[in-house]
Amino acid sequence: MQIVWFKRDLRIDDHLPLREAALRGPVLPLHVVEPELWRQPDASGRQWSFCAESLRELRDALNALGQPLVVRVGDVVEILEALHCRNGVAGLWSHEETGNGWTYRRDQRVAAWARARGI
Repeated sequence: MQIVWFKRDLRIDDHLPLREAALRGPVLPLHVVEPELWRQPDASGRQWSFCAESLRELRDALNALGQPLVVRVGDVVEILEALHCRNGVAGLWSHEETGNGWTYRRDQRVAAWARARGI
């Protein structure tokens, strides 16, 4: 299974990670709502409203392709580990983002998790 982790890039048009993942096998589109991210001082309710609206549009676009968007709440590494244990993960795809220190450290944890599992 190829996981496409939708972080800030909540669209399907011109989405290179989605295209690359689809070329390699079955795709699981994933968005993780991270409560800790939304507690950061640079996050706001207005940003969450935009994110929620974008997630609805992404869900609709993926449904039109016959592919449901999986949304989970929690720590992304824990969620990825659960998915890996249940389904096996062959690849993890996402856009590289420019975020804050918290997202940088989160992405480092995700990269370490993936390396440790040969993903």
